[in-house]
Amino acid sequence: MGAISRRGAFAIAGLTLWLIGLAFVRKLSIDESQYIASAVLTAQGLLPYRDYAYLQTPLQPFAFAPLEWLFAGHVLIAMRLTNALLGGGTVLLVFGTARRLGASGGAALVAAAMLTVCEPFTWSVGVARNDMLPLLLMMLGLFAMAKGITGARMFGAGVAFGLAAGVKISYAVPAATVFLAAIWTRDPARWRTAISFAAGVSVGLVPTLILILLAPRQFLAEAIVFPALGPEQYYTEIGKAWRLGPNRFLRLLIAAAIGPALIASVEIAWRGRTAQWLAHAVHRAMLAAAIGGLIGAALNRPFQIFYLLPALPPLFVLAALTLGERRPNWVKAVWALSIAAGIVPVGAWIVNAKKADIMPTLDAQRRADALGVALRANHVEGPIATLAGQFVPDAGADIDRRFAAGPFLYRTREFVSPDQAREWQVVTRDQPGSLPDQPPAAIVLGDYPDVQPPQELQLADQARALGYRPIAEADGLQIWMRRP
Repeated sequence: MGAISRRGAFAIAGLTLWLIGLAFVRKLSIDESQYIASAVLTAQGLLPYRDYAYLQTPLQPFAFAPLEWLFAGHVLIAMRLTNALLGGGTVLLVFGTARRLGASGGAALVAAAMLTVCEPFTWSVGVARNDMLPLLLMMLGLFAMAKGITGARMFGAGVAFGLAAGVKISYAVPAATVFLAAIWTRDPARWRTAISFAAGVSVGLVPTLILILLAPRQFLAEAIVFPALGPEQYYTEIGKAWRLGPNRFLRLLIAAAIGPALIASVEIAWRGRTAQWLAHAVHRAMLAAAIGGLIGAALNRPFQIFYLLPALPPLFVLAALTLGERRPNWVKAVWALSIAAGIVPVGAWIVNAKKADIMPTLDAQRRADALGVALRANHVEGPIATLAGQFVPDAGADIDRRFAAGPFLYRTREFVSPDQAREWQVVTRDQPGSLPDQPPAAIVLGDYPDVQPPQELQLADQARALGYRPIAEADGLQIWMRRP
């Protein structure tokens, strides 16, 4: 990495503070329930797949479990801030990778800054999900490559890509495209470096493979079959099957246009048409990673904003190499409008937080604290069944592991058999599993940000069938219990 100037260091620090701010103003996401629950359960010594349902590849809970030990009662805030810092690390790696490829300090800094106003990035960096850790790992691999293609560096890069795929399976696609770009040559020496990269990926996948072998059937159902079939069933039932078809490509295009990702893609594609530019092995690797991220985003049905995230950092590394070129004024205007468009969603979050007179992250902590007070006042001791897994751990209560996957696995129908529901420690809307035999200490339902009312009503029906009744309310969250 070229030496970073004092001004550059201050700029990177400022961008990181911007990302930390996003972690506070980004509204709550229903996705956060499963990631908070999995981190907390793993901190208690439980393993994904074997002991609780987990709908991704398994490394994220282990990376974030220490936050439960260090910041018990504040896990949502801790996870959001950790993701913001991981985002800051990714920005720094984009800067450093661009510098290693020959971009000027100013161009590398501008490219890194533009990444932070792309909607897929701003959306992902502000929530407690599994997006930022694999992104940082992938960029570590590309940063290593940027110093020069050698067997050792390619092996290390492969390990980073393998670990990234162990956090989020979609990162296997950029790993595959980078490998193809490396092996697409007549030079035997390049073949050897490509094999080194593949060997590194294999080593990086070892922890994931060990966890898979402990519960292979659960892994197959939860991390492979569910992502393929679960969303299709859900969106069809709610009358939005159109989101599974070609419409998703339009949504992808719109997500790229909210921020400078789309204009950067057009410029890189135009530049990449020349064989001379692509003759550089590291340029090819960056382009391959960006294309792999784009392919992964396009394969998901339906498309969601965060699926485009893996394509962005390598894209802006390449963009940094072109920023010093002269452009027509109308092209400069398109860049400026794109950057402005990326800031608009963040502005909306800030306005909404001001209207509510409290930032969403602090509001979630307030709700969790209120829930904790109500649980203790009603002498609730034991695991809590809930689809709102983002609140219960911070309330100082234990989450029932049968609900670790939040509303996503719960809302499926005919996904698991009665025996599987019991054996795999899961509950769905049509399979109560072991709930009748091992009832939770309480069931928490309610009205909270990004709630899915149909699933809350279905869980309420199951609660009534088991003899539970609402006995207290805490800031929109209802506590249901069975009385002797």
